[in-house]
Amino acid sequence: MKTIWPLGLSLCVAACGSADSGGQSMEGGSDGSIVSDAAIAESGAPQPDGRTEGLDATAAEVGTQTETGAGPLEASVADASPADGSPRTDSGPSAESGTPDTGGTPDTGVKSSCSAVPVTPNATQQAKNVLCYLYSQYGNHILSGQEEDAGGTAYDVEFDYIYQTTGKYPVIRSFDANNAGVGSRCLTQWDANGLCMLGYHMGAPDQPDGYDGAMYSHGTEAQNSAFIDTVLTAGTSDNTVFNQRLDNVVSQVQQVQAGGGVMIMRLFHEAGGTWFWWSMGGGAQYVRIWEYAFNYITGKGITAAIWLLPYDGSPDASFYPGSNKVDLAGADNYNAAYDYAPMTSIFDAVKTIAGTTIPIVLHENGPIPDPTQLQSTKTNWLFFNTWTAPYPENDTSVAELKTVYTSSYVITRDEMPSLK
Repeated sequence: MKTIWPLGLSLCVAACGSADSGGQSMEGGSDGSIVSDAAIAESGAPQPDGRTEGLDATAAEVGTQTETGAGPLEASVADASPADGSPRTDSGPSAESGTPDTGGTPDTGVKSSCSAVPVTPNATQQAKNVLCYLYSQYGNHILSGQEEDAGGTAYDVEFDYIYQTTGKYPVIRSFDANNAGVGSRCLTQWDANGLCMLGYHMGAPDQPDGYDGAMYSHGTEAQNSAFIDTVLTAGTSDNTVFNQRLDNVVSQVQQVQAGGGVMIMRLFHEAGGTWFWWSMGGGAQYVRIWEYAFNYITGKGITAAIWLLPYDGSPDASFYPGSNKVDLAGADNYNAAYDYAPMTSIFDAVKTIAGTTIPIVLHENGPIPDPTQLQSTKTNWLFFNTWTAPYPENDTSVAELKTVYTSSYVITRDEMPSLK
């Protein structure tokens, strides 16, 4: 039984407060073109700009809804994460060992034994609530997600299309930090019981911000590594710009935090790829960037953050910062149009690196994996996040989109409890 119960929040508050495809990754430009791994550096995608929110913000009514499907699981994760970077261990079942709901006494959605603790120091209660909820769904359901227009100003187009087609909104609204008005749109999503996720096509600090600057190479891996050394050296001009761009992230998340919301941080995405400057210097340098940004952002008082390590489609362990700075791990991949395969091998590759106690997500996708295939193969992505046009409209059929958003296995925004 798929049960959504409002009691889950109060139980989580009490507990959390105490303590297969080939790995291709692609993104689309604002013109709807597809940009592959090999061609992304030549895509010339425009930099994003912004407008204000237009999404229907009516809060979802959370009640006793039951449908056919698996039930939530009991998450029990050790409060402390190992400092050596090894996967988190837990004192109870792994994050994928949930007990199916077989009926009878209604399940609350988040177990009272939840001890999942965000890696963010002094995390807010809302951040703890979100992480507990995510653990409760991992291995039992997949949350729906959608990227807003990352190369223009039509921020609501995809969400309107999904709602008009299915009568549902996705749980996760994903943003680019280059877009204007991120904080206000996130709070609108949060007030409707949705979740928010922030990525950033951050330009290399000696280049303009946005897509083109993000894809700028300084030459060989050794030369890119030397550039990253400069970026991370206090007092350099590149370090000053890098800090200013991190301040852009801080200001957006601060607005969300002040409004009682939470942000999933998907910074430096497609780790391991060779098309964004932050990955061009190799795994060790990527980890240094991650740790610097983590310490800088949390040092600015950001406590309402969940940290997602976002691999490309070929996860590489050398790019993993360690479970003491990662709440979630994931990969992205773009199947061919109308190919709804579950991408099991990529999921397994991330799990091999991050371990069985950290939920694994599909942080970017083209066609949405089919819910039936996900369940039959036990490919337990915690959520999907469909990229912007043309993917929702052209790469997933109307029939399949309806199948996904009405599936008992897929959580939509109207089914979410309040995590405030």
